[in-house]
Amino acid sequence: MIKRFSAALARFIKRWPWLIIAVALLLSAAAVPGVTMLETETGFAALVSPDSKIAQDNARYQEQFGGEPITVLLTGQLDDIFSTQNLAILSDFEQEFSGDECYRAINGPLTILQLAQQETEQAMRAFEEQLALAQEQAAEARAAAAAMGLGEAEQEIAAEQARAEVLQKLQPQIEQLQLIGEPSLDNPAFIASVLYDAEGAVSPVMQSFVPDIAHALISVTPRGNMSDQESLQAVIDIEAFFSSYPLDGVEVTVVSDAKLVDAISNSIGNNINVLLALSVAVMVLILVFMFRVRWRLLSLGMVGLSALWTFGLMGYLGVPLTMATMAALTILLGLGIDFSIQFHNRYQEEVARSETVGEAMVTSISNMFPTIGIALLATIIGFITLYISEVPMIRQFGMMLATGIVISYIVALFLLHSIVYLGDKKIEIKKLKEAASKASGRIERILLRLGKLVINHTLWIFIVAVAFAVGGGIVDHWLPTNTDYEDLMPQSTPALVELREMRQIVGIGGTVHLMVETGDVTTPAVLSWLKDYGDNALSAHPEIISASSLATVVSTAAGGVIPAQPQIDAILESIPQSYLAPLLSGDRSMAGVSFNIEYIPMEETHDLLVLLQEEASPPSGVSISPVGSLALGASTMDALVGARMTMNLICLGAILLVLLVVYRRLGSIIFTIIPVGAVIAWSSLDMYLIGIPLNPLTAILGVLIIGICTEFMVLLMGRYEEEKRRGVPPKEAMVTAISKIGRAIVTTALTTLGGFGVLIASSFVMIRDFGIATVISVFLSLLITITVMPGLIVWYDEWRQRRRTGKA
Repeated sequence: MIKRFSAALARFIKRWPWLIIAVALLLSAAAVPGVTMLETETGFAALVSPDSKIAQDNARYQEQFGGEPITVLLTGQLDDIFSTQNLAILSDFEQEFSGDECYRAINGPLTILQLAQQETEQAMRAFEEQLALAQEQAAEARAAAAAMGLGEAEQEIAAEQARAEVLQKLQPQIEQLQLIGEPSLDNPAFIASVLYDAEGAVSPVMQSFVPDIAHALISVTPRGNMSDQESLQAVIDIEAFFSSYPLDGVEVTVVSDAKLVDAISNSIGNNINVLLALSVAVMVLILVFMFRVRWRLLSLGMVGLSALWTFGLMGYLGVPLTMATMAALTILLGLGIDFSIQFHNRYQEEVARSETVGEAMVTSISNMFPTIGIALLATIIGFITLYISEVPMIRQFGMMLATGIVISYIVALFLLHSIVYLGDKKIEIKKLKEAASKASGRIERILLRLGKLVINHTLWIFIVAVAFAVGGGIVDHWLPTNTDYEDLMPQSTPALVELREMRQIVGIGGTVHLMVETGDVTTPAVLSWLKDYGDNALSAHPEIISASSLATVVSTAAGGVIPAQPQIDAILESIPQSYLAPLLSGDRSMAGVSFNIEYIPMEETHDLLVLLQEEASPPSGVSISPVGSLALGASTMDALVGARMTMNLICLGAILLVLLVVYRRLGSIIFTIIPVGAVIAWSSLDMYLIGIPLNPLTAILGVLIIGICTEFMVLLMGRYEEEKRRGVPPKEAMVTAISKIGRAIVTTALTTLGGFGVLIASSFVMIRDFGIATVISVFLSLLITITVMPGLIVWYDEWRQRRRTGKA
């Protein structure tokens, strides 16, 4: 039935080649607008599903407390930073941006100075009240002396004594006020009194915003839940302000996650162009030297067209470009070209023994359509399995590849055969036969000798293969994990360099945020627990530098303890809103807890967050949840590592069912599945030895291996069974299968290696590591297909024949 259907397809292509070409051109023209609609997504939306608990918690947290802060780093001498002219510009900056709804809060050294100015003005008013009191006491003393009948001189002495007693108590304040002068931002003496302590060092109150004598920080909290573009625009607006109003003698650097996201987006676009050009160049070379047939570059054109259709469809469906889907372009070129090469190779083989081009095409499609169809199905299953991942960009990656592979198959089946038929039908069949025989002779002879060699040394090859597989299974659990997007992006990116320089300056590697929720987080019971929780975390985890929470503020104001509710309320009323807003929601049902930590790998950050949650033990009715960028990044580790083995097993199980339906023979199924598991184990061993960690792409390597290796084995087994049906003994059938189908498999493997290999040139560490790991895996898939499995399959079939003969 399948044979009849495939023959009918071949006759349709033979009859309507120009129609097929016209439809392909129309679809190509329609795909171009879709490509222009592609958008880049490189923030946490690509890594964390919006439906996940942590994403929803983070959204509620940002809604209340704002997004990740933007840091304005001021570099220069402190006297220059805090000059009258520069402070005026900084004051204008705060006034302008505080009134913008895109920003929730602005805190910096100017905030401290303004608070100090207000406190000093209050102190001066209190001082003036004390002076008035001194005058009143002097008058009362004069009146008392007069009542006692003393003279004018004695009355003046009494008044002066009373005044002196009050002024003596105020002497320290008088000296301080004389020293600092008027509490104004125009007064350098006043600025210095707030900025420095008695020893001339930066005062403790300023240290959070002035980390050393050459830098100052301004923290700008944007509105929560902004899109990547809105966050970037906020940064651009800040940079534009300081470009328009430069600070004298001070360098301004704006550091933000939004700049990193934008840098990744730009790098993705640049990488696509470079990698695409490299992929095409490498594949052209491989096809020219390895695939010596007429129209040898046609397969590359077919897969290029498939990529155009796939990316156009992505644009129409709104599937974004991410670090994963960017890599999918070169992967699609590497994998998609396989179908065109396989069809074209079999057509050339049939031309050598057919009387007409049409006959060769019909025979070729009839034989290859079912086999390649099974290989296609196995590959699709592998990619669809990626959809169970909790990481959005991995799901998109799988959907894109599955779609692209199907399109590649359709283009290879219809368009390639149409072009080949139109190009060859006017050429004398004798010339085509001579060209086909000449093209395939050399490589077939090499593969023929290789086939005989591996079949004659099955045992030793099998022992070595098993040893490496066992080693890979052992070290698989030792593979490190890296999901830190900073480590995975181009390391020379200016935005990343700025971020790391700022971390060195402030001495903080990052901030872990947790959200506390209950009916009222300001009760003494909740605050007492929160204070103990922060203190215990500081003592238990040396990587934590400092803790900040509502309990920290309240206990500091109350002398190190959590007071009763009335005093808590009074303290909260006295705290400036700019300080209180990041810690407490308006309805008092939510509070934020922050731990400043050293810079540690994301894997350690993940472990720290797990411990902080386990150690919290909140009171009844109180919940605590991790939020913020570090928590979002750490959450991807569970999604990647935890689902890795599950995806592999589901993929293998699905392919097993498909093969069971197709082959209905346990032997064929086993010999198709065994090499897949072996290559997965071999790849783990190689990754461990080379030092390649699991990242969002290498974590799904097993699924790609399953698809690639299964395809190779299905093609080999299909040709092997075809030769056996002709009455050829197992050993000769396998040697013939290797020599005939081997050329296409080797060419496919090399072009796939070329497609994946160019990923190594990517400036994205994640994509580079994925390229290295995948090149190794494709090579191992080819190796096991043509060296390990042929001997085992032949041994098994010969054993079955001997067993049947013995029984007979």
